[in-house]
Amino acid sequence: MSNSDELKKMLTDLIQKQMVVLGPNIALDKAKKVQGLKVTDDGTVLDMEGDPQMVLRGVANEYMALSGQIAQMTLNSLLEKYPTVKGI
Repeated sequence: MSNSDELKKMLTDLIQKQMVVLGPNIALDKAKKVQGLKVTDDGTVLDMEGDPQMVLRGVANEYMALSGQIAQMTLNSLLEKYPTVKGI
């Protein structure tokens, strides 16, 4: 699996976990605000444009602005699950 595919999978997991925590509408609205990220209504990341690290940082920042520590803990656990994705 390429780094890009792994990052898409990790972001999909992050968005879908936030859909459970925050509710699907809020979680999807926040993810869709991130420039360069294309997300389906079930939270699956279809495509990323631009710098992958900036996309990851943008998604993380959107969620941390809402739920701070919870989003950070979720992100940290996913970074452990996907070690080839560089941390923020």
